[in-house]
Amino acid sequence: MTHPLATLQGRARQGGFTMVELAIVLVIAGIILVAALKGTDMINKAKIERAVQDIRGIQTMVFEHEKRTGRLAGDCNGDGIINVTAGTLQVVRLAGTAYDDNADPTAGTGPACVNSSSAETDLNTPWKDVRKANIVDPSRINRQITKNQTNNFYGIGAWNVNSVPSNVITVYDIPLWMAKGIDVAIDGAGVAGTAPETAGASGRVRLLHDGTTSTPNGANWPTGDANDDQLVSIFFQFDRLAP
Repeated sequence: MTHPLATLQGRARQGGFTMVELAIVLVIAGIILVAALKGTDMINKAKIERAVQDIRGIQTMVFEHEKRTGRLAGDCNGDGIINVTAGTLQVVRLAGTAYDDNADPTAGTGPACVNSSSAETDLNTPWKDVRKANIVDPSRINRQITKNQTNNFYGIGAWNVNSVPSNVITVYDIPLWMAKGIDVAIDGAGVAGTAPETAGASGRVRLLHDGTTSTPNGANWPTGDANDDQLVSIFFQFDRLAP
């Protein structure tokens, strides 16, 4: 017959964890947390790399159009500047309605460079040019080929940087952490020890919009109560670097 006291002691022993068991649980939890953080970091790095590839791909399309036609995509008068204006680039965010659904790049409501007098100020013009030249599938509508990593849009136009016109590719409404990552990937980690987090006003990648108020000509990345998940817009100077 089992002594009642022994039964109670056995139940007491079964009712909790030993220090060794707790240590094992904590180690396992730590391993899972580290793996989750590393997984998130890898996913974010992949998104940054994809965005950089997209930007470089758009640059290649514009220059390929120049090889085939003698002018940049969207540069109807051939003066070397894609005249989608800075004002248009600055205010067009969540720009889906700005990209028309016309499947034919040579007809319909949205312009392509039919001749040197065609309007260069429409956001659709560069994209319809690359479709018209069969650089991308002409049947794909502009809203499809302009989508970025956050389901917003890329744009092509011109911006005056230090009073020097520069053709730019814009990336609308991406998280601040992604904007910083793109900046580091293209411009490097800063000059003379300057942290990349403050480099939104220098280099080829610059801040276009801080998500709230206008920040023309680039500014430093948002600080203070800003967090890395807030949405910003950036531009990349792809054919010349202002002094």
